[in-house]
Amino acid sequence: MRGLKALGYRISRKIIGWLVRPQLAGAEAELTLNGEAGVDTGNFIYVMDSRSLSDLIVVDLVCERLEMPGPLTPIEYSRHREDRRFFFLNRPVGWFRRQTMQTPSERMVRILGNADEQCEVSLLPVAVFWGRAPQKEGSIWRAMMSENWAVTSRLKRLANLVFSRKFIVVSYGTPIPLKELAGTEDNRVVRRAARLLRVRLRNQRVATLGPDFSHQRTLAEQILSSRSVRAAIAASELKPAQAQRRARKAVQSIASNMSFPTIRVLSRLLTWFWQEIYDGVEVHGIPRLQRVAESHTVVYVPSHRSHIDYLLLSYLLFYRGLMIPHIAAGDNLDMPVVGSILRRGGAFFMRRQFRDDPIYAAVFSEYLYQVYRRGHCVEFFPEGGRSRTGRLLPARVGLIKMTLDCHERGVPRPLALVPVYFGYEKLIEAGSYLDELRGSEKQRESITDIFKSLRLIRDDFGKVDVNFGEPVIVNEWLTGSEENPPFELGQEVMLRINEAASINPVNLVALVTLSTPRFAADEARLIEQIDCYLALLRADEPSNDFTVTTLDGASVVNYVEQLGMISREKHDFGDILCHDPVNAVLMTWYRNNVVHTLALPSLIACLIHPRRRPLNRLALNTMVDTVFPYIAEELYIRVDDGATDRWLTHMVALGLLELHPTGGYLAPPAGDPNQHRLQLLSSIIQPTLERLYIVIALLARSTQDSGNLRTRQSLQDDSRQIAQKMSRIYGLNAPEFFDARLFNLFVDKLIADGVIGEQEDGTLTHTGIVEDVLKASRAVINPEFRYAILREG
Repeated sequence: MRGLKALGYRISRKIIGWLVRPQLAGAEAELTLNGEAGVDTGNFIYVMDSRSLSDLIVVDLVCERLEMPGPLTPIEYSRHREDRRFFFLNRPVGWFRRQTMQTPSERMVRILGNADEQCEVSLLPVAVFWGRAPQKEGSIWRAMMSENWAVTSRLKRLANLVFSRKFIVVSYGTPIPLKELAGTEDNRVVRRAARLLRVRLRNQRVATLGPDFSHQRTLAEQILSSRSVRAAIAASELKPAQAQRRARKAVQSIASNMSFPTIRVLSRLLTWFWQEIYDGVEVHGIPRLQRVAESHTVVYVPSHRSHIDYLLLSYLLFYRGLMIPHIAAGDNLDMPVVGSILRRGGAFFMRRQFRDDPIYAAVFSEYLYQVYRRGHCVEFFPEGGRSRTGRLLPARVGLIKMTLDCHERGVPRPLALVPVYFGYEKLIEAGSYLDELRGSEKQRESITDIFKSLRLIRDDFGKVDVNFGEPVIVNEWLTGSEENPPFELGQEVMLRINEAASINPVNLVALVTLSTPRFAADEARLIEQIDCYLALLRADEPSNDFTVTTLDGASVVNYVEQLGMISREKHDFGDILCHDPVNAVLMTWYRNNVVHTLALPSLIACLIHPRRRPLNRLALNTMVDTVFPYIAEELYIRVDDGATDRWLTHMVALGLLELHPTGGYLAPPAGDPNQHRLQLLSSIIQPTLERLYIVIALLARSTQDSGNLRTRQSLQDDSRQIAQKMSRIYGLNAPEFFDARLFNLFVDKLIADGVIGEQEDGTLTHTGIVEDVLKASRAVINPEFRYAILREG
C-alpha cells in the first residue's frame, strides 16, 4: 500500500510540476530562505493550514527550486528523528471530511513534545494560494476560479491547475523557533503553537489576497448610512432627496471596482510593455515590506515622478505575492475607457479640492475608512502631483490627515506607512517635462497621451529602481508627535522617501556635468569624478538606506552614452562628453533626484575649498550647524548630529581633504587632482547657497535702508525676480533656482527659527545671525555674484 501511495505521489508530482508555475511571495524571500540572512534552511518544519496533497506537492516543488530540504525529507532534532518534516494544522473529520483542529496531527504533537530549549529547529508557516482574487458576489466563474476565504475545493484547484497555473502563490511566513515553545505542558504547548500558527497563516492570507470582500455590494449602503454622511446630508441646503442622490453619485464617482480578470490582462500587457522599454526593474526592501504586511494594513506613500509609478508598483506587488493596493488617483485620470480600466485595476478617484462640498468630503472620508477597516492596503502620493523638477514636493496633508482620523476611529489592524522611491534612468515623460521646465504651461492629461505612449516601445529607457523604505508604524509614531501630527507625519514620510533613494548612472553623470561651466567634461576627468562620488557614497552606504549602482566610473559613462543621455565630441586632443543647452535643462531633473545624498559633503567642500588657511573643526561645525538645517529643510534630509564627522572622515580617507597638524582641515594643494575633485564636489550645492544668499542679502540691505523695509511677500517676490535674472545672466540653467516655493520655504523657516521677526505692520526685522552669515558668505559665494546681488538689492 505504501508503495502505491509513493507511486501515486510521484505521478501527481510529475503532472502538477508540468502544469504549474508557482510564484514565491516576495522575490527577495528566496535569498532569506537560502541562508543569506543568517537562516539555516535545513532546520525548518513546514506547517500548512489544511490537509491537501496538491498543496504539499507545490511546496515540495518550490523547495526543490530553492535548493531547500523538501517536506518529505527526514529531520533530526533534540536527539529525535522524524521521517517527514511537515504537518497539517487542520485535519479532515466526519463523513464530509470537514477540516478542523479538533484532533491535532500526531506528528505535530510528537514534534512539540520532543522539543527542548536547545532545539534549533523552527516551524515555518507555508500558505498556498490557488488564484489571487478576493471573493466577490455575483460571479460563479470568478468564485470557482479564484482563491478566497473559504477552503479551496478539489474542483477549484483542478480548474486552477489548468487556467491559473501562473498565478499560484506560495507564501513563506515568519518562522517560530521550537525552543520558544519548549518548557510548557504538552497539551498547552500544542494549543499555544496552534494559535500562533493560525494567526501567522491568516496574516499571510491577508497580506497576499487582501480582506474578504464577500459583502462588496453593501459598501455603498454602509457609506450612505454612516453617521458622518447622514449628518452632512442633514446639514445640506438641498432637499433630502437631492442631497441623498448627490451622496450616492459621489460614492459611484469615487469607489474602485477591483477586477481580478482585468488585473490578469493588465499584468500580461504590462509584462510585455516593461520588457519592450526597460532593461530591468531592480527592487529593494521587499523582506521588510513582507514582515510589516503580515501584521499591519499597509499604506504605500511613493514619490511621484511618472504615470508609470502606480502601474509599476501594483505590478511588482502582484508578482511578488502581495496584496494589490487601492490607489488614490486624481479625477483628471477618470477619462473615458481609461478611467474604467484604472478603476478595475484598483484606482479610486478623488477631486483635487472638495472643501466646499461637505457631502463629497464626508463620503470620501467614510469610503477611505471602510477600505482601512476591511484591512485593504491603500496607495496615495503624498506630493499630490508629479514632480517636474526632480525634487520631492512638499507633502499635501489631506490624505495623511484622513488616514490619521481613520486610525483614531479604530481599525482592526494597525496602519503602517511604507515610503517608496522610484528611480528612473530615462523618463518616459521627458519631452513634456522639458517643455514645462522651459516655461510652458502644464498640460492636462488626456486619452491621447495613452496612444502617444505606444510609440515608446521603439526607445530604450534603461532600468528602474524601486526601493521600499523604512515603514512608519502610525501608532508608535504618534507617541512622539508634537503640535501638528499631519504636517509632521508628512515631513517624516518625505524624509524616509529620500532616505531610500537610488543613485543610478544617469544621476551620477548629471551631478558632474552640470557642475562644469559648459556642461562638458574631458572623458578621463568625468570618469575620475564619478569614481570619486561612488567612493564617497559607498563609504557612507552602511549608515544610510539608499542604494548605489554597482558600476564603476568608466562603465557608468559608457552606459549613459548608450542611453543617449550624453553626447561625445571627438577632437585631436581627446574626446569631450557634453550636453547641449536643451538637454542640460532636462539633466537637472536627474541631478535633483539625488542631490540630497551629497549635500552635506558638498557644503563641507564649499566651506573649505576657497580657504588658504586650515579651518578648525569647531568653526566648521558652527558654520554647518548654522546653514545646513535650511538646506536640509529644502531637500528633505534628516539632520544627524554625527553626520559631519562621518563625512569628514570619508573625505580625508579619499584625499579630498587634508588634516592639518593643528587639527584643522585644508583643501589639497593646487595642481593636486583631488583639489579639482573637491571644487567640483562643492559645485553641487553652490546654486542652493547662492539662492539663500539672495534672500539674506536683500533682507540685510532693506534693514540698512530704513525707508525700504520689506514685508514677507515683497522679500519673496523680489528674491525670485532677482534669481530669475541671475539665472539668465550667469547661466544657472536650473528651473528650481528661481522656484517661488523654495524662497517661500526658506523665509518661513527663518521666521520660525526666530532669525527674522515680523512687526505689526508686516515689515521684517532680523537678528545678528543674518550679518554673521553675510560675512561668512564672502569666502563661499563668488564675488561677482555677490556684487551683482548687492547692485540689484
